[in-house]
Amino acid sequence: MKYILKCVTCSQEYRSDPIILTCSRCGPFKGTLDVIYPLDEIKGVFPNKLASLGNRPVFEAFLPILPIANLTNLPPLLVGDTPMFQSPGLSRLTGLTNLWLKDDGRNPSASFKDRASAIALAMAKEAGASIIAAASTGNAASSLATLAASVALKAVLFVPRTIPKPKLVQLLIHEAKVLKLDCDYDRAFDLCQLACKKFGWYNRNTAVNPFTGEGKKTAALEIARDLGQAPDVVICPVGDGCIISGLYKGFSDLEKLGLIDHMPRLYGIQAEGANPLVRAFDNNSEIKPIQIINTIADSISVGYPRDGVKALRAVRNTDGAMISVSDDEILQAQKPLAAKGGVFAEPAASASLAGLLKLGDMKSINSKEKVVLLITGHGLKDIDTALKNIRIDTKIVKPDINSVENEINQLLKE
Repeated sequence: MKYILKCVTCSQEYRSDPIILTCSRCGPFKGTLDVIYPLDEIKGVFPNKLASLGNRPVFEAFLPILPIANLTNLPPLLVGDTPMFQSPGLSRLTGLTNLWLKDDGRNPSASFKDRASAIALAMAKEAGASIIAAASTGNAASSLATLAASVALKAVLFVPRTIPKPKLVQLLIHEAKVLKLDCDYDRAFDLCQLACKKFGWYNRNTAVNPFTGEGKKTAALEIARDLGQAPDVVICPVGDGCIISGLYKGFSDLEKLGLIDHMPRLYGIQAEGANPLVRAFDNNSEIKPIQIINTIADSISVGYPRDGVKALRAVRNTDGAMISVSDDEILQAQKPLAAKGGVFAEPAASASLAGLLKLGDMKSINSKEKVVLLITGHGLKDIDTALKNIRIDTKIVKPDINSVENEINQLLKE
């Protein structure tokens, strides 16, 4: 048996099965499942040092700690192994001498969510499914539409009325079956759950499907592999909580395998208008849903986080934190990410830098620490919001050298 499934709340164990989703005792919110591998038995499969893994693709290098049976079930598109690099401009802005950016906007659908969709599609194939479904604010849907098209599997997608147009275009161009609902994400999620149960579709929904987190943990595996060690800090945006819980699972597996010697502190960043996990963290309380949510960061616009239990575990067990940033802080972070770091990030992804700047003000990070900023989606996902940050009424210049020279002189003064 390659893995077992274990409830995060009551520790009930379940057999290896691509269809089992949440604990029957604890339900879909508290009963999310961990995928547990016999790590002591497979230590010998891995070399003693991460650096010796070289440039092998992440799904290949770490196949023994992924739930899929073999690599052939993965989509043919290149998922993961995204660039990680340093930015002198952002280092100066943040005062950090060892700051790294992990740009997951380079995935096939321009979103981190491709990692989860790749694993979910492989598990769907192993389960013999012909239809896979998901609810999404946009990125998980566009990811599933993109990757499902590459394996000729039918995708049914439930999205809220507020989905940004570029993300909706992605769904339609890939000919996914789209239900644009007159409701918010949380209601769309519930309707997708009911439909999957009624029609017998394979359920890709975040947190409800434990294998999506195994896809998301590949980012942690890459970060450690590429650095040759665990960083001191990783920062990421948080909506449902599945990304940060996936990072925690990835670093935890590596530590238990003896491939890293410490867990990084994990910081989750939520928008002020959708921050139930911040409230639960600050009050050390149960997660209470927020009925009315309001943020420009659609990808983290979640009132009832489906992977909240694991997300809070991730920050608490690593001495990290959940913090909120305002929409203004998100917009203010989006521009330097592009202008100083060369990364055009959507609002939710820009929340990572907004959070880092706030953590700096709070003196939560030492300037010498090795910090990884996770960028989860490309800015072209939401052009309307990006337009709030720039002027597009660019002056029309006469096509002669004197006019060009005058305009250049003016531009260089700005």
